[in-house]
Amino acid sequence: MHESAVGPGQVLRARLRAHRVTGPDLPDLPSVVGHLLAVQGQELRPALWGASRRVEAGREPGESAATAALDAGEVLRTHVLRPTWHLVRPDDGRWLLELTAPRVRRQMASTERAWGIGDPGPGMDLVAAEVAAGPRTRTELRDALVAHGLVADDAPGIHVTQVLMHAELERLVISGPSRERQQTYAAFDDRVPAGYGTLGERFDVEAAVVELWRRYLPARAYATVKDLAQWGTLTLAGLRRGLEVLLDADEAVEVPGAGGLEGLTFYASAHPAAGDEPAGAPPSGGPRVDLLQAYDELFCSYRESRDVVLEPGAEPPDRRGAFVHCIAVDGRVAGRWRWPSAGVAAGGLDVQWSREPTAAERSALDLAAADLASYLAT
Repeated sequence: MHESAVGPGQVLRARLRAHRVTGPDLPDLPSVVGHLLAVQGQELRPALWGASRRVEAGREPGESAATAALDAGEVLRTHVLRPTWHLVRPDDGRWLLELTAPRVRRQMASTERAWGIGDPGPGMDLVAAEVAAGPRTRTELRDALVAHGLVADDAPGIHVTQVLMHAELERLVISGPSRERQQTYAAFDDRVPAGYGTLGERFDVEAAVVELWRRYLPARAYATVKDLAQWGTLTLAGLRRGLEVLLDADEAVEVPGAGGLEGLTFYASAHPAAGDEPAGAPPSGGPRVDLLQAYDELFCSYRESRDVVLEPGAEPPDRRGAFVHCIAVDGRVAGRWRWPSAGVAAGGLDVQWSREPTAAERSALDLAAADLASYLAT
């Protein structure tokens, strides 16, 4: 099934709605993570903030409630999809790891060779034994690895990191409840239900790829095969086979790009969620300012077509320095902000606009800053 061509503005508006940046209507934080399937989260506090903004108005959690959902295991954090942290729902953790862990391990191999890191097996066994007795902090697990001679006392931290990442990929550990403001690791099977979610009791690679497409497209709107390949660290050939299943079943549609997207072939869910606006619908009202975290899924879900979030002539988000997070005006990056170290001061956030903002945009930023201040205080 084919649809009419779409240009950058149409694609961006559809994505803002699919991601629930505009029109947030999800009931709680676990529902947001489940809708997006996985939320990149190496910066945990900003990641929880970004996900919480997708909850419908009046039900948004404050930071304490968002952290409590993570502690309770309603949302989990682990290395999956790519060699970085992601937030996932418990029932999605097992099949996503089974599907993507092999290629994540291969991506980790070059780093391990460069640092002279050997077989992680003995270290993983020890880590599994430690968390079997209860959640452990990274410091506690490092001390155990050093005490057993599996990591040198003066070894760089990456040696411990790689052992723990392998233990996550092998489904031995996953995030546990925080303790005295420190994150812990817990036994995987204690936090993740048996089985493979919607796949059932048995894992099948081809079925998992189809499920990946089935979950990715409704939450991402228009995307290319290379977009998903980057997001899920999978091969183009395998993804194309899975996509054909959805196309043959009329669950997905093919859409050519237009304007600055000419030459790209997009795919979209044939059955978008109720309430999703048509791709061509223009935004309404005055300027909208969103304080998006640096690794928001609006940026990280795409490869070929990610630049639709940029204003004309703008550079991609720069994640160096303190000002790593993005100010978005009507969905397009127009500046940067830094995470406040101690709440949001009365004068507002520390921001760096990439151009001179209008008075209306400054007012909209003040509203967004007030929202962040309320989130951090509750």
